[in-house]
Amino acid sequence: MNIPATSKRLVLSLYRDLLRYGAQLQYTDQEYFLDRIRREFRQSASLTDPKEIEFCYRVRIESTRF
Repeated sequence: MNIPATSKRLVLSLYRDLLRYGAQLQYTDQEYFLDRIRREFRQSASLTDPKEIEFCYRVRIESTRF
């Protein structure tokens, strides 16, 4: 199944934003945060169902509202 280009861009944008945010952390374990982001995204990389991708994207967006 093909993943829409818009979804790919949004997910990659979220990934880059989280990595940038992690690079700026000062009061927490920066390496743990960055490793966790990478691990979560690698685990989700095999998703092919657009609804499942959208769900994961929304969950991550909601969990990053600081």
